[in-house]
Amino acid sequence: MVKIALGTAQFGINYGISNEKGIPNDKELKMIFTSARNHGIKYLDTHSAYGNSEERIGTLGNSFFKIVTKFSKVTSNMELRSSLANSLKRLNADFIYGFLAHDPNSLISAPSLWHELLELKRSGKIKKIGYSLYSPEQLEKLMELGCIPEIVQLPYSLLDRKFEGYLPLLKEHNTEIHVRSVFLQGLYLMNPSSLPKKLSSLKESLTILQKLCKNEKKSVAEIALNFVRVNPYIDQLVIGVESAQQLNENIDLISKQISSPEFFVKLDSINVKDKLLLNPSNW
Repeated sequence: MVKIALGTAQFGINYGISNEKGIPNDKELKMIFTSARNHGIKYLDTHSAYGNSEERIGTLGNSFFKIVTKFSKVTSNMELRSSLANSLKRLNADFIYGFLAHDPNSLISAPSLWHELLELKRSGKIKKIGYSLYSPEQLEKLMELGCIPEIVQLPYSLLDRKFEGYLPLLKEHNTEIHVRSVFLQGLYLMNPSSLPKKLSSLKESLTILQKLCKNEKKSVAEIALNFVRVNPYIDQLVIGVESAQQLNENIDLISKQISSPEFFVKLDSINVKDKLLLNPSNW
């Protein structure tokens, strides 16, 4: 089975800094789902905030995939139950594989919500519960509160490895680790000279990265995918696509060999001056 989960933000909103094609129409979306099935992809990653992504999954693609969706910030158990009920209705499903807090701070400020998630799991509507992370500090606080996730989603990529030291800890708790931003929403694939002004401080780091990949005679996409793929702690790579062709191209890349040890030594030497810009929410 391919270690890829299909991200679905692009199916409901214009998502990603390098997105050129926009939201795929129904015909293209059916082709994406068919290609995913044919390649053994089992997971769809979505969110109630991704436009009409959940509805489109419910109409076109929920019969085969394990669906992981997220809920936005809630302040009460009633809001949490309502959020799940609404997602199930949009997804045309009786249960989902994973239900994650998109804003982990909501669990930190109201740990009782975690107990409600456990109740919802016991009801059979959710198989696994967890949260999407943005900083290691969030994970540390949640673990201290006893919120031990069955699934986490976190950013991890060539230049963003702030969670690397926490992966073994999560596996000690049998946590399923899903990784997003493998391409940093397409930033790694862009021409450094074409970066928006607000990201201009990343130009130097991105230029060095792309030169290293060129010296390896491999594309940035190939190296970025396989860098994450070979990590034994990571269960799924969440990858968003705009077309079936793009999905097929990514799957072709993921079978390639990993880069040389010398590459990673040089990669470690890249100093990203403004590390806050490695978080797309700061764009």
